[in-house]
Amino acid sequence: MSNAQDLLSILSNAGSSRSSIRPASSTSGIVETSILSFKAGKMNATFKPNGKYLVEPDMRRGELHVVYVSGPRPASSASTSTSTTSSLKLEWRDRRTKTTVNTYWVAANPSDDDNGTTDDVATFERVDTGRDGDRVYLLERSGRRRNFFWMQDADASRDDEHCVGVNAYIANRNEAASAAGIVVVDDD
Repeated sequence: MSNAQDLLSILSNAGSSRSSIRPASSTSGIVETSILSFKAGKMNATFKPNGKYLVEPDMRRGELHVVYVSGPRPASSASTSTSTTSSLKLEWRDRRTKTTVNTYWVAANPSDDDNGTTDDVATFERVDTGRDGDRVYLLERSGRRRNFFWMQDADASRDDEHCVGVNAYIANRNEAASAAGIVVVDDD
């Protein structure tokens, strides 16, 4: 039965970099749109007695999704100039069970007085492991949270493209909104 699940997983992920839209809740009005996805496994870091971390791959087949979250601004918000708010998160999903296992918020709601920027700075970059052929990437958020991933697609030719895409969406919320099909109107 495992081979059938593998085949279904492969066939259903043939166009995995396309966006998909799903309502987060039917009553909240929040909409989540996957704007970029690619095959990637997560890695687990274990603290060792020598004071260092050992980073090892989780062998499950996974997918990393960049998800744009938009919805109505809470009523307690001080700003009345716009009625929606947005966030950006990465989700690691198990490709076999199709469930979200981990969520990593990379661009939280900006406050009303900070011109759309956030205090949470995130980067996604390749890690030099010192071994040829390793395709390990680090998601670092505000220098305090580090999560490692390894590319699982057999073809490494799009690794850099995925990395650039993740960083572009983290750095520019308007670009992420555009990828999600949301028109951004400046209040100027």
